[in-house]
Amino acid sequence: MSSLTITINGVVQVLQVGSLSGAAQAQLASMQTTINTIAQSALLQWAYTSAFQLVSATRDANEAIVTASIVWPDGATGTFTTDVASSAFPGAIDAWHATHVLARVTKTATQPAITRDANGAVTAQPAITIA
Repeated sequence: MSSLTITINGVVQVLQVGSLSGAAQAQLASMQTTINTIAQSALLQWAYTSAFQLVSATRDANEAIVTASIVWPDGATGTFTTDVASSAFPGAIDAWHATHVLARVTKTATQPAITRDANGAVTAQPAITIA
């Protein structure tokens, strides 16, 4: 009997699908793709809004986070890491990445370096990526 593996919120489910038609198996596979897309979209939205709880953090002399333990809205744990601290605006973070670990599945949200104006306001923000 064949099986189909689907993942919902990082939890792997193996369905025995040997008795399902090819069309039903294709529909289940399509559902998995949809679930993955929704999960990716949620993580991206949370990353753009910094929607995670700061559990503990290590900060530099300017009070910018160097690294931190975080919890995401879905209960996943992770680590926030500053990749580029602003030299022009001490305490500000210009680039970072954060892991999202749920049921042994790790995703990483990465904010490439932003651009600031003379007052420190963000003038360009490259897209956050999820890998």
